[in-house]
Amino acid sequence: MAEEERREEPRRRGISPLIMSIVIPLIVSLAVYFLLPMFLGTNQGGQGENTPSTPVEIKAVLIQPGENKTFLLKGGRDVVVIDSLSFTVGSDACRAAIAEKEDEIMDALMMIFLSKEKSELSTVPGLELLKRQIRESVNTITGFVGDREKYGVLNVYLYIKAFATTE
Repeated sequence: MAEEERREEPRRRGISPLIMSIVIPLIVSLAVYFLLPMFLGTNQGGQGENTPSTPVEIKAVLIQPGENKTFLLKGGRDVVVIDSLSFTVGSDACRAAIAEKEDEIMDALMMIFLSKEKSELSTVPGLELLKRQIRESVNTITGFVGDREKYGVLNVYLYIKAFATTE
């Protein structure tokens, strides 16, 4: 009979530590689950990629004033000298994307200018078309299209310094 009492005694002790080893971690995990978001904040708001809720106007410079970049025009006989090219963008994320993808944007500019003639760039409608094409191209490259377009390039400021013949 003494042996039976000894066997039952450890069973009673074994249940209590087992329950405690389950209940205590459960309480701690629930406390962490509810308190951690309070300390760290939430990940809600739908902002995504550092775009503000309302567009702001930020200046982004692609070609610094005085840099004088040349681009070939249609036919390969004439070039245009661009003294400066800057943008008004709707977010800091767009300005960062322009800086990051400068090579792709310069390649797109080269393709746009290769489709233009000197006479097209000497008129107001031709310049407005050029600015619109540059804006659309930069927005496409940086990914600010569709609903996000209001956070992309809003205006293009271009200063053409001269036209020259390559012959």
